[in-house]
Amino acid sequence: MATEQPGSTTQSGDQEVIGEPFLGEESPRETVQNIDVSHNDSEMGMAVTSNNSDGGLNLKDDERCTVSPSQDEDEDDFYGERMEDDDVDGDSIPLTLLTLPPEIIWYILAFIDARFVIQQVSLVCKEFCKLVNDDVTWKVRISKRFPKKYPIIPDDEFSWKLACIQREEQHTMWANHQTTMESFCLSMGHIAAIDSVHLLKEGSLCISGSRDRHVQLWDLKKLDANKRKESIEASRVHSFMAHKGWIWDITSQDNTVVTSSWDCWVKLWDLERQFSEIRAIRGKSAFLSTMFLPDVLVSGSYDKLIYIHDHRADDPVVAKLHLHNKPVLSIAADSQYIISGSEDKTIAIYDRRAGKLMKQIHLDSFSMCMSYGFNQLWSGQRDGSLHVLDTKHGRFDIVETYDSGHKGKLTDVIHNLGAVITCSTDKTIKIHEPNHNPAVIATHSEYYGDVAALHLQNNVLASACSDATVGIWRPVAQ
Repeated sequence: MATEQPGSTTQSGDQEVIGEPFLGEESPRETVQNIDVSHNDSEMGMAVTSNNSDGGLNLKDDERCTVSPSQDEDEDDFYGERMEDDDVDGDSIPLTLLTLPPEIIWYILAFIDARFVIQQVSLVCKEFCKLVNDDVTWKVRISKRFPKKYPIIPDDEFSWKLACIQREEQHTMWANHQTTMESFCLSMGHIAAIDSVHLLKEGSLCISGSRDRHVQLWDLKKLDANKRKESIEASRVHSFMAHKGWIWDITSQDNTVVTSSWDCWVKLWDLERQFSEIRAIRGKSAFLSTMFLPDVLVSGSYDKLIYIHDHRADDPVVAKLHLHNKPVLSIAADSQYIISGSEDKTIAIYDRRAGKLMKQIHLDSFSMCMSYGFNQLWSGQRDGSLHVLDTKHGRFDIVETYDSGHKGKLTDVIHNLGAVITCSTDKTIKIHEPNHNPAVIATHSEYYGDVAALHLQNNVLASACSDATVGIWRPVAQ
């Protein structure tokens, strides 16, 4: 992936985003301009190799580097020998990388990818490990490059290191998508509008569900930008008729794939056994949205009910929740709450532990899609606006409302630490900053129909479109 240097300027639409190293007002260039510091990896004892070609986020929030006693002793011996070899007089201070002020070191590190600094530079020595593990420095680095309020919902346990990785990577990836990303238009898999798309296996497999009643499995590993037509055809590895009605939603848990349809059925399929059917659960009306949790399957239905199913039980219906007066269009859930959006212009929050409705929020326009996580709930509205709710401690208060920039209904929204991605019936996809008053980083408008759904996994983005195509964006292989 191409790296945007912190001192560069990136133009994105009408918004100018300026990156700069995070030091004080005075530039350290004047301070060190007469110092001769050679960059010799072997001389400095830094033999590090970047291994982030997969673009994944293999970083735990509480990750800390360790330095073995032998490594620390070797470091002392190295610098001791260096001092003796330099034969400096008693009044001089030997110049090494570690004798530089921390501000100068951080100024240098500002030109290096956050992921590489955290995962590799921190292993060089104990002093670098201490510098890298200071959360304040990452907060300053983000605020210098992205000055707007971030995160939108304050969080005492926020991982600034992980956030810095995602913000820098996502911004670089989408702001320069012509060079950092490759895109494919997967056609000939369906003969009718596609309403659902789902990624599996770290973004290497894609499943699409269509109004032609079929499910199509795509092997994205076979896609080749140099042989587009042949590779797209080769990527179509499996197709079958899954329902007798439109397939409206797809989700998964491990190797179990769930499809929900207008034929009033929710079906579970075994991915490892050529999509053999595991279980079929019938309802009284169309299932419009589904969330597959480790313990239960939660579905929103056209009959105004939310169904909680245990597919392992003989009688799969655990509960029926009547929280709305019109069809349930969107569902988000975790071990504590079930959140639902309906055509009755309300968002309902159901407390799973208490077994009752905890809160109901009335809106001016109904919620068509949701993205839940990182103490935030993003709700995409029919009028094109975005509501942001603070979910900490079960508050679920609307704290911000933004204009998405779309001219149609918001059909899907995805948010993470690095970006907010939306799609609409206006035939576009927009990538926004994840901060207050989010500017648009990039807009994709190469569609001939409404964009109905999105899924993001391991920096691979998939879209479902009413022109019977699946769009794929992924980082260019390094």
